[in-house]
Amino acid sequence: MRRETKASRQRVWAVLADGWTYSQWVVGNSRMRAVDPDWPAPGSTIHHSIGVWPALINDSTVVESCIPERELVLVANGRPFGKARITLRLHDLDDGGCLIEMAEVPASAPMTWLPDRIALAGVFPRNRETTWRLAAIAERRTDDEATV
Repeated sequence: MRRETKASRQRVWAVLADGWTYSQWVVGNSRMRAVDPDWPAPGSTIHHSIGVWPALINDSTVVESCIPERELVLVANGRPFGKARITLRLHDLDDGGCLIEMAEVPASAPMTWLPDRIALAGVFPRNRETTWRLAAIAERRTDDEATV
């Protein structure tokens, strides 16, 4: 999934680096419960809930790797569907905006049992909306908020 935004790479990164915004841009997450103080350092975790009340599942997402302002790789628990590895890459555009690239692949059973094409087709609509939300939040940020 690729999405261009008029927000700068730094503004998009500021949203990613603020773990408390996770439930605002990730489709399916309904609330944040806790964010490790060193988020998004590798190994740091955010604790969130997925679903809609009363059918909420408490879950977590861990940073696998991080290149500040360039790339964030997350491993999201998605019980009962298993884990997913989400890679977000940010690229400068000539007009001062940013290209957001998002890739999500199954990282554990039972989703790894599906052919890749089916698994990717299943997350495409959600990731399209997720990148749209991420871009919209970044576009509304001020320069002061982008220095998180």
